Amino acid sequence: DNYSLRTPSGTGMMSGPMASNVDRRTLGARIKATWHWADYQLISGIDAQTNEHRKRSGMGIDTYKDQNWSKDADFHNYGAFGELTWYAAERDRVITGARLDRAAAKDYRARIGSGMMSKANPTLDKTRADTLPSGFVRYEHDLADSPATVYAGLGHAERFPDYWELFSPTSGPAGSVNAFDAIKPEKTTQLDVGLQYKTRDLEAWVSAYAGVVHDYILFDYDSGSSRAQNINARIMGGELGAAYQLTAHWKADATLAYAWGKNTTDGKALPQMPPLDSRLGLTYSQDDWSAGALWRLVAPQDRIDRNAGNVVGKDYDKSAGFGVFSLNGAYRINKNLKVSAGVDNLLDKNYSEHLNMAGNAGYGYPANDPTPINEPGRTLWTKVDVSF
Repeated sequence: DNYSLRTPSGTGMMSGPMASNVDRRTLGARIKATWHWADYQLISGIDAQTNEHRKRSGMGIDTYKDQNWSKDADFHNYGAFGELTWYAAERDRVITGARLDRAAAKDYRARIGSGMMSKANPTLDKTRADTLPSGFVRYEHDLADSPATVYAGLGHAERFPDYWELFSPTSGPAGSVNAFDAIKPEKTTQLDVGLQYKTRDLEAWVSAYAGVVHDYILFDYDSGSSRAQNINARIMGGELGAAYQLTAHWKADATLAYAWGKNTTDGKALPQMPPLDSRLGLTYSQDDWSAGALWRLVAPQDRIDRNAGNVVGKDYDKSAGFGVFSLNGAYRINKNLKVSAGVDNLLDKNYSEHLNMAGNAGYGYPANDPTPINEPGRTLWTKVDVSF
């Protein structure tokens, strides 16, 4: 709603209080079995899930509560899967897996659009379904002269569009009647490689990936509306990190992560990609006490596709880098109770994440105004953990 936490904004017919209430009911089941042989392990099973979506809305404060629910969609997914591990040698393992899904969605909307722009839904009572194969193979090797494991894997996955990708866009690909009618499942093929190293005092890891995505679901938010379409893309990225036990009580850690993507259909940057992100941490622990410091450093992001994005956000502008410093501490009272406290953004830095909800009119910002929503300033927090 637009009235619980603020005074309604807007002009004309959109100036008063209003609310939209959505509902989702999910039923799921899964059966899995594991078999062991001398050099093999097999995990296989089946699963199923159904989702029913309903909604109701109203103009005025809490008037939606008196409205009847209207079912607009339901989804069904039935799948079978298997994963086989072969212990080929003392230091070698091969893991393979496959999955097959049958996904379907039905459109119950009588009309699409809103207000005076609504029209009869051409896909009313229509069902769309896809068969989605996925699989992977991964090789792992423990080095003979080092406490390290190297691995490489190749996988392919297909994803059925979700509710918001099928039903929320104003329009679908060019020439289609709507998104439900024409948006295709995403298909990703990806290569992963990495190394993990671990001793008593040092733990380190590095991983990298590169892949191609066919029929990536891209949203175009130009002109105050949203249009979903399928494009092809290339992606790659990596992560590295280390944690070192300096002394019996002190531990230091660091991580670095990077992601890159390109819309190869249009020759543009793939939107909604996070910038280079690093974290430096230092922890002290003794008996039941512990304390830590975290310094997060994020680079600027200038690879954007303005007004393009995905179902949860869009690229509205380039973003600046920032650094945030935080502190925390904890005391374990007994084996079941721990109390923690800390201060995030200790220096009260004014900053915003590249991936944020700027441009979302539902948060009180003009839909096409590239005004970033800042993250919280200095924040004090406390937490109690109870385990049984």
